[in-house]
Amino acid sequence: LNKLNKNSNKIYARKCLMREIDDNNLIRDFLNKNHIQGYVGSSVKIGLFYENELISLMTFGKTRKHMGYKSKENHYELLRFCNKLNTNVIGGASKLFKYFIEIYNPEEIITYADRSWSQGKLYYELKFSLVGKTEPNYNYYDMRCNKFNRFNFRKDVLIKNGYDSNKTEFEIMDELGYLRVFNSGNLKFLFKPITNKIL
Repeated sequence: LNKLNKNSNKIYARKCLMREIDDNNLIRDFLNKNHIQGYVGSSVKIGLFYENELISLMTFGKTRKHMGYKSKENHYELLRFCNKLNTNVIGGASKLFKYFIEIYNPEEIITYADRSWSQGKLYYELKFSLVGKTEPNYNYYDMRCNKFNRFNFRKDVLIKNGYDSNKTEFEIMDELGYLRVFNSGNLKFLFKPITNKIL
């Protein structure tokens, strides 16, 4: 609905209160209800509140090892951004992102857009630069269509949990009844405050 500009509820970011959030239960619930990829852990969580209700959220964390990065001081990943379902918070992403830049003074920020459903329009608007594309990747789903990150089912983890070391990760997961589903790869974006300016 958001991509079709059919969200029924429009709220201007200037009418919202912005604050950092330390209630991880609130973050988990909001992301699982409103973000297509669901919850992921983060160290910085910034929200916009309208009439005491969280309606827009942006989260950041240190660059992730399993994404091929070593953690560096002042290097961050923009992990999640979403609004409440059926709500368009006009200017919300820009307001949240500017706050993060001003308060945390990052040296650089990376983020990814899943090519299965995004061309990265938001990141261009925030003055990120497209720096690459990743190969298709996969997640696992159980029979109830619950999604699980493949990182949690690496072969070394499965072996530690007692599964047959002579079998592949996929063979073990297949026997456990999980379905492996590939996406279309990601677009990779980079923001450097020195060279990228937000208005």
